[in-house]
Amino acid sequence: MLIIRPFCNADLPRLVNVWIEHWSCLGASPPVAMATMEQAILARTFFDPANLLIAQSDGDVLAWCHVAVDGAVDSEIDTTVPKSGVPEESVATRSGRILAFCFSPDGGLEVCDSLLAAAEARVKALGADELNVGLVRDCFDGYVGLPPIGHGIGVPEGDTRMTALLARSGYTLGESISRLVASTSPYRPPINREALQFRRTTRGVRETQIPTQPRLGSAMSHFDIERHQVVDHRTAEVLAEVGLWCSDVEAQVMDGAHAILDLTPLAEAGQLKSVESFLIGSLIQTLADRRIYSVETAINSSQTELIGQLESLQFENTEKGNSWKKKLI
Repeated sequence: MLIIRPFCNADLPRLVNVWIEHWSCLGASPPVAMATMEQAILARTFFDPANLLIAQSDGDVLAWCHVAVDGAVDSEIDTTVPKSGVPEESVATRSGRILAFCFSPDGGLEVCDSLLAAAEARVKALGADELNVGLVRDCFDGYVGLPPIGHGIGVPEGDTRMTALLARSGYTLGESISRLVASTSPYRPPINREALQFRRTTRGVRETQIPTQPRLGSAMSHFDIERHQVVDHRTAEVLAEVGLWCSDVEAQVMDGAHAILDLTPLAEAGQLKSVESFLIGSLIQTLADRRIYSVETAINSSQTELIGQLESLQFENTEKGNSWKKKLI
């Protein structure tokens, strides 16, 4: 008999197993343990067990789904703070999000339609009139860096079981997002006349950032957040700036040998200025000395010029995903 109910603490071991089983069907088994899942999801100040739905049959957890609705249960949300992957207008329209949806290959397929229907009913009960599926450039829900989410590319194209479920349930494709990854060892940035000029006339600055907004601070608590800048020697003007998210070794959510390059502010322009390319190349060149051997970012696939510029900085376009959405009636 199928039962769909809210999460309870005893579900954690099977929660982890289903996550691993789901993603192992797409590739290598993700290095996730109970402590990883607890810190990434359950330990967040904004976690509500009523929003994590468990599909159980004959006492065995076969699938689970985690939903959220902007502004519905979290009074700390500051709508003036940009949230990567969450459109600003979603707060006004009370948009719901499916943060995670995974199911076991052994019996999970039989319950996923019922679980998705329950997720839709839950976000409707919280006042949402739209549901989006797939985390994109997450910095708000705590999943960022959790293997294999990374920065977030929505629902990976390789997850054909999930895309089939969404398609038959009336969801439509949204943005296509590309995961780009650069190896830092060995790494040699492009050398050109502009780069040589920047080397002579600028200096690099690295600053640690501590989020002041409670929701953001909780969601990103497993990261050391850095701001990297290129500053003009003569005028002290900041010429370029990017963010770098490095794993907090004590949190053990994301592998410390990996980092995320936050290009969200730059992505809006659709291309990199020459000084921004110089900053990214110079930054990546220093990461191997810090035992960070790969860095990733997520870019809308339609931004072909920006992707081409990153590929010239030795990023590889390794994977694509899509966001999905549906109006709830």
